Amino acid sequence: MYLRRSTTLKYFVAAIVGAAFYCEWFIYIVQPRYWQRLECRGYDATCTKILFIADPQIQGDLAVSPPLSYLYNWDSDRYLKSTFAVAVNQFKPDVLVYLGDLMDEGSVSTMAQFHSYVKRLSGIFEVTYPVVQVWLPGDNDIGGETEPIKQDKVREFEQVFHQPSVITYKNISFYKVNGITHTVPKALEEDESNFKIVVSHYPITIRHIIGHKVNDGIRPNIYFCAHEHESKYVKQSKDLTHRETYPLYDEKVLEISTDEEKLYEIYVPTCSYRMGTVNIGFGAAILENNNEDMRYTVFWSPTRFPYLRFYLAVLICLTVYCLLYCAGRLFSRLPKHKAPNADKLPLLDRI
Repeated sequence: MYLRRSTTLKYFVAAIVGAAFYCEWFIYIVQPRYWQRLECRGYDATCTKILFIADPQIQGDLAVSPPLSYLYNWDSDRYLKSTFAVAVNQFKPDVLVYLGDLMDEGSVSTMAQFHSYVKRLSGIFEVTYPVVQVWLPGDNDIGGETEPIKQDKVREFEQVFHQPSVITYKNISFYKVNGITHTVPKALEEDESNFKIVVSHYPITIRHIIGHKVNDGIRPNIYFCAHEHESKYVKQSKDLTHRETYPLYDEKVLEISTDEEKLYEIYVPTCSYRMGTVNIGFGAAILENNNEDMRYTVFWSPTRFPYLRFYLAVLICLTVYCLLYCAGRLFSRLPKHKAPNADKLPLLDRI
């Protein structure tokens, strides 16, 4: 009865419900209002929208022991699913490009675990309309950074995400370069007039040997990469010299023209809150005017850790409140000692 009548507890519960409503639903509705508007200008049949997803690194079974791993995985998966759904519903991309590091423990997992992670990915990045999807592996998927390349995972990734190394949509060709295994697809003769985009997990132009191999063999119009979890771009001459790096934050829209005598490599930030950076989101690009112009920006996602810390603080406060309440109830039920001959004293003397 005391818990139901407690005004303090009522306000406490109302605050928790209100905070959960804001943190788990309202924040995802509000966030797109802060994005740069990125739409096709006028009626342009050649306009193509591309969404880049980098380093989701869904958590595996080894980082945290059960039962906490179930809670951690559920929260990070739900966050990725919510932010991705908002970006897709708002932008309506024609092409989705996944730039690798899809799993955090893909390279060290068993095949059963690997397939369970793939199943989780399909549930997180779910799209309700036909869309072209381009999948690339990262070092956390197949190894290659701090551990050797796992050839069994390379083969498994290619079988699970079975698709050619060059994917064409309209007159745009996506060349999947694997900077980990140094695998470079050959340029297709029928793609000579297409707009060529090289997509890779590792940055390519900074790596001398593979960079020149890709640049000379494919002659791409632009590069997109991930891995570094940062939002920035490199502007350089077309022979990969005279590099200049610029950060890409503050809701900026990068406008690129194919008439420029410069070559761009754009680094897409991570979309996972677990990567130790507060700047997380999805890269979004529009190609228009028959692929002569490109606009690129980042759809920034809301941070997550402040809300998780708030939930932890609320849990601690609630636990302390319950302990104090239980202790108070316990002490109130202890027998009280009466003064000697208290029953023989007049009533007014006992008060």
